[in-house]
Amino acid sequence: MSDLPIPLTAEDFTPDWLTAALRSNGTIEAERVVSVEATPMGEDFGFLGSLTRLVLTYDRPRGGAPATLIAKFAAQAEFNRDFARQYGIYVTEARFFQDLQPSLTAMPTVRAFYTGYDSAVGDGVTILEDLEGKLRIGDQMASLSQAEAEQVVTQSAGFHATWWGKADTDELAWIPRTDGPVWQMAPATLQQFWPVYQQNFGHVLTPELISAVERTWANMDWVFKRFATPPVTVIHGDYRLDNMFFPEREGDPITVIDFQLMARARGPYDIAYFTSQSLDIEQRRATEQDLVRRYHDTLVAAGVRDYSFDDCFEDYRLAILWCAVFPIGMGGGLAGDSERHLELATEVSRRCFTAISDLDAVSTLPS
Repeated sequence: MSDLPIPLTAEDFTPDWLTAALRSNGTIEAERVVSVEATPMGEDFGFLGSLTRLVLTYDRPRGGAPATLIAKFAAQAEFNRDFARQYGIYVTEARFFQDLQPSLTAMPTVRAFYTGYDSAVGDGVTILEDLEGKLRIGDQMASLSQAEAEQVVTQSAGFHATWWGKADTDELAWIPRTDGPVWQMAPATLQQFWPVYQQNFGHVLTPELISAVERTWANMDWVFKRFATPPVTVIHGDYRLDNMFFPEREGDPITVIDFQLMARARGPYDIAYFTSQSLDIEQRRATEQDLVRRYHDTLVAAGVRDYSFDDCFEDYRLAILWCAVFPIGMGGGLAGDSERHLELATEVSRRCFTAISDLDAVSTLPS
């Protein structure tokens, strides 16, 4: 939205910087930010970026000037920051808010007051609405009601239907494709995590699961191409409970955040990621057929054709296998050593690898 420098630390969000950022899109006019209290939001939020709550004081406060904001910017851990820059995720999220969010109606998301990015370096910043006290943030370590799970799936289908069969356009070329250069880096990166993951989380693996993961690495190019084969849409890419804010009344829209891992791919990826890593094992086992059916029915109701439920469920099973990259990434180094992140890596591993076994997901790979 402007040519302001990209902040890399909480101290970079100065009164002058925030005044210029908020004036750049008319959020404030004559008033100035005269002081900023920046409070890091702690270890429980994210792996690849930093979140800081900003409390603002103005010289002439008026209605409509935000009192608090959430700043999202580069991770402070060098390894995580370099990983995120390599995959362009800070730029992807900033461009989501600039290019897609203004016209998005199928999935509520947080308001962005300012976005900026530097494609050459790979840095980006988003200044977001503070939802604390307005909505309840999801917890991936917990679970949710069946009605809430259905709402999550329905909104995902609406999001996917918006770009179903229309994602390969010049206007969306900046969004990574799963068969493109960004995703092609993944196998080598993940294989670096794999020995560390086995050392730390080998207790959740069986010889069959180790074989399944290693077969997936060997076939990763095929998997990427499969998910980039039409019908292709825009996927969220990190569709889990920690990235959702829930309303007080069940059935009302759920606000979704964090579009850093957005990509162009087959839609069931988001559903598989959600069910295999945000639902406890028994809830997933009992409801996944119904949830995938709801997802497919919603696509059809939105006008999607030539995509059968059987094809949808086969893509779902393959995506379950692919989604093993997330617990491996967390447990292999990205999550750090905080108690909450280690607990999350353990539980997500248990859920994901159980889903792989339950669905015989490895059989979706070429023989």
